Amino acid sequence: MVITAHFIDDDWNLHKRILNFCQVANHKGDTIGRAIEKCLEGWGIDRLFTVTVDNASSNDVAIAYLVKKFKGRNGLVLDGEFIHIRCCAHILNLIVSDALKDLHVSIIRIRNAVKYVRSSPARLQIFKDFAKEDKMSTKNCLTMDVSTRWNSTFTMLDGAIKCQKTFERLEEHDPSYLPKDDIPTTKD
Repeated sequence: MVITAHFIDDDWNLHKRILNFCQVANHKGDTIGRAIEKCLEGWGIDRLFTVTVDNASSNDVAIAYLVKKFKGRNGLVLDGEFIHIRCCAHILNLIVSDALKDLHVSIIRIRNAVKYVRSSPARLQIFKDFAKEDKMSTKNCLTMDVSTRWNSTFTMLDGAIKCQKTFERLEEHDPSYLPKDDIPTTKD
């Protein structure tokens, strides 16, 4: 877990500092809360305004733990009214991931096409040769997505769209390209 602090100094300059990278024994809320508390105490931080975390239920418990600990020593700004802030990037990731479910079949087809090209040095070279003949760059055309980063799916799809003609040429050239139902269509 990484703990960062954001603060404004006496001259109203905003600062961001990484306070600690700490290994957490488990994902239980109290364990997370204690790890945060220990780090803050180590830095001499005795007042909190907000704590930003993702939507895991264990983080609700961690925040409750911190509120209990800091409230008793008057360590919560505005009595902790804004203590629990949910991470905007995590929320956006959940929203986009949910929206991508509607495109699931198309994404699988495109992912399989990218994977097919990348899985063989010979196929990869043929793909690059076709792209070169078409005066296209293969940069970012064959990026694989990862489930934890929705923007990697965007990068994969964006690259596949840019190299659509090259994928179509590979399909015409390679009789073992992909099963008919797995080939991306223009609709995908």
